[in-house]
Amino acid sequence: MEGETMRVMYELWFVKNKVDIVFSGHVHAYERSERISNIAYNVVNGICSPVRDQSAPVYITIGDGGNIEGLATKMTEPQPKYSAFREASFGHTILSIKNRTHTHYGWHRNQDSYTVEADTMWFYNRFWHPINDSPSFHS
Repeated sequence: MEGETMRVMYELWFVKNKVDIVFSGHVHAYERSERISNIAYNVVNGICSPVRDQSAPVYITIGDGGNIEGLATKMTEPQPKYSAFREASFGHTILSIKNRTHTHYGWHRNQDSYTVEADTMWFYNRFWHPINDSPSFHS
């Protein structure tokens, strides 16, 4: 994930204010993280891994609208454990706010003039509806 410095710098503020989703761009691909801490790490055999943290937001890179340089195909492998879903494809996102507690998120891959919903998740606003986690699933 790009933008590690920004996440480390702002994560305490995100957690304090119960931010559920952080959208960013620039990388010309799509990625959604698990709820992980960008401040606390597990170190096993010299390998650093972010710690799961249900108070952290989900980070989404949605930079797949296209550009003249093409997609960031080299970022897809190997997919780290903190990454819930990643793909170097053109696509778009639909964020449907249902009410003050529930939001449905869907990323759609654009293929041959039609869209394919490839990644979905329900978010539960942790300010109005405090629960442990937003369950996610992949289509």
